[in-house]
Amino acid sequence: MKFIPDDLATAWLRDFVPDTDNFDWDKGNLTKNLKHAISPGEIESIFWQPSYLFAGKIVEPLHDEWRGFILGRTDTGRLMALIFTRRGEKLRPISCRAMRPNERRLYEEAI
Repeated sequence: MKFIPDDLATAWLRDFVPDTDNFDWDKGNLTKNLKHAISPGEIESIFWQPSYLFAGKIVEPLHDEWRGFILGRTDTGRLMALIFTRRGEKLRPISCRAMRPNERRLYEEAI
């Protein structure tokens, strides 16, 4: 996966309020991440922590819609990688999984 900086998304995330109403959940993405043993509430908790890293806009692989990449820690202390998009002013989680070693290094260096 390749990502690049995105100043507009960085600014939007800086003002994002991680209230449950500000996440876009439906049948598809509510259960998708259970295969990685992560619940919607745990995904939301990434944004409750003192800091997370918006790594950037995903440019490879190419997708039809804008996608961003966040590295963060959940309220249970798990280090997770989140792929998301925006739907209006809501954040729509697409996929969340444990960080890979190179992602963990990037996160730890940044945080």
